[in-house]
Amino acid sequence: MKFEIPFKEEIYKEQMTLNFNTAWKENLKKNKKRLIWAIPMILIGGLIIYGENYLGFVFIGIGIHYLINFYDYNSYYKKSKTKFFDLVEAEIVGQKNANELSVWEFDENYFGYKDYKYEAKINWEAFNNNRIIERNLFLDLNVGNNSSYVLGESEIGIENFQKITEFVKNKMDKKPVHNNV
Repeated sequence: MKFEIPFKEEIYKEQMTLNFNTAWKENLKKNKKRLIWAIPMILIGGLIIYGENYLGFVFIGIGIHYLINFYDYNSYYKKSKTKFFDLVEAEIVGQKNANELSVWEFDENYFGYKDYKYEAKINWEAFNNNRIIERNLFLDLNVGNNSSYVLGESEIGIENFQKITEFVKNKMDKKPVHNNV
């Protein structure tokens, strides 16, 4: 199956936002727990100190530690988000200037992709997972951190999307398992 797909800025932005949010979701939950632990620890420590027991300083110290970790991670997240979406904007400009179709090929032996920057044929063994999130197919490479190809139902239609997701599911189920002994 081969598809030639025109670039649509709004779809690309939605897909990249979905990709970013999915990648960060679990870590943001963990970071929020740091804040949830920090505030009660500081309050309990304050109450213990108010009761004239210096053990409260330990609770305040632990709470401040959680608070600092929360702040550091939140800062890192914001910088990463800015950097990611700056790259998305740069890609949008490049795609618009090139005004070319992207080519998606689903072959028995490989997945092929071509756009204005590069052309690749990737063996199915190079993918470690596929996910469908909000009617978008994510083909996750087993290299890098959440490096994925994303194809949306809105780009190829419901019928073709179902064919491709079934094809990819079958390819992933048939992948050989490599044991490192």
